[in-house]
Amino acid sequence: MVIVTGSSKGNYTAWRLVHMLLMRYGVRSTFMHPAIWDKNDKRIEKMRGLILLGGIDIDPALYGHKMHDHISGIDTKRDQMELYLLDKAAQKDLPCFGICRGMQMVNLFYGGSLFPHIDDLVLPEEHKNSILPLKWIELIEDTKLWHIMKEKRIKVNALHHQAIDRLGEDIMKSAYDRNGITQAIEHKERDFVLGVQWHPEFMPYRWHSRRLFSAFSRRVKRTAVT
Repeated sequence: MVIVTGSSKGNYTAWRLVHMLLMRYGVRSTFMHPAIWDKNDKRIEKMRGLILLGGIDIDPALYGHKMHDHISGIDTKRDQMELYLLDKAAQKDLPCFGICRGMQMVNLFYGGSLFPHIDDLVLPEEHKNSILPLKWIELIEDTKLWHIMKEKRIKVNALHHQAIDRLGEDIMKSAYDRNGITQAIEHKERDFVLGVQWHPEFMPYRWHSRRLFSAFSRRVKRTAVT
């Protein structure tokens, strides 16, 4: 079973889309959010994979920053829930997939940091937010992501105003945009710890979105067998 994490409000559509994409590849999933969070939840012991959804901003105190004017709100209970589950997954070497905020949380778990607000940076191109795939990104050759996609460039969406600053320990960049902002990360040693800054669940009609969930599902099935 895959645990999918999100906020108690505002993540239902993303959760349903992820649930359907995983079902397409024969993987069961369950939704965990702060309103029902319990460390003793029996589903945690049955976890064979972890997906962290996007959503509300991460508490900047987790990466040594003060509250920023453009941070609309935080949920420290969600932050702690996801850090706990990431630790459980790391102990068992389970596959982890972070989406947008989820990618940022993976980076923080391994000791990295974030830029609180992208518009504070001097960028050669305007940072545009759209649920539509309008952003070209470059995949770094010979990364796990590159081997999954079998392409050097793909077009994705963007719904974020924060970004990765310092990479965590044993975390490497696997994709970037024209502004040089990190668009995907992965763990150098673990088999499947991957994060993407875009929202593939909102683009199930794109081949590369399906390929991500297919690759994750294959790894989950190997975990379930072993």
